[in-house]
Amino acid sequence: MKKTIYYSNELSDDFSNTNIKRKKLGSKFKYVHKNIFWRTICFFIYFIVALPLVFIINKILNHQKYKNKKVLKQIKNSGYFIYGNHTSCINDVFSVPYLVFPKRNYVVCNPDATSIPFLRNLVQMLGAIPLADTFKEQKNFINCIEKRINQKQVITIYPEAHIWPFYTKIRNYTYNSFKYAVKLNKPVFSITTCYQKRKILKRPKVVSYIDGPFYPDQNLSINEASKELRDKVYNIMCERVNTYSTYEYYQYIKK
Repeated sequence: MKKTIYYSNELSDDFSNTNIKRKKLGSKFKYVHKNIFWRTICFFIYFIVALPLVFIINKILNHQKYKNKKVLKQIKNSGYFIYGNHTSCINDVFSVPYLVFPKRNYVVCNPDATSIPFLRNLVQMLGAIPLADTFKEQKNFINCIEKRINQKQVITIYPEAHIWPFYTKIRNYTYNSFKYAVKLNKPVFSITTCYQKRKILKRPKVVSYIDGPFYPDQNLSINEASKELRDKVYNIMCERVNTYSTYEYYQYIKK
């Protein structure tokens, strides 16, 4: 029988089951590290250790497939944003770094990711950019986003915010996170994870579809351009799951 999950609010319910006790970032939290030793270790962990593991996990363990990934090659000399549906803790973390290499991928995440004891630095080295708690942190957060984009790197955002494992639809989400792309006038791609039935195993096959680039309309206001960009991404993601997400491993029912 399918596992059944009951939800009440698709904007706020979370089913990641990580049970991490959230800690505030604090005024001394560094979004950008300038220490040469920290940066050297960061390079080693990301490119020498993590990326080979990403390849093994994606190709050998998860058998994850990517469709239309050639569109990413259209943007070589600029940073850009990728927006995806949030349906897996592991797959979502490991999907994009493999796709965007040799660019480096950074992920906007919940502060829970940097709340794990003794792992805060490691999570940051792997690309985590936690959302800010205070006004001062917000300024540093925005500066970090801008710096990484100006370095021609990639920022991945999951606008649904909360993990719903194996969910086969696209949840409603706001346009707020699209303001980053509008303000910096950078292109946007979508990565839509779909689930399909395997011939033998019950666990579904994972296929991710990449679409874009989508560009913000600089003739509109920030809010209007963000809404338009959000709608483009949302609509193509809905189109992808409606067509290619054909197997419901978990059943979600609204209370």
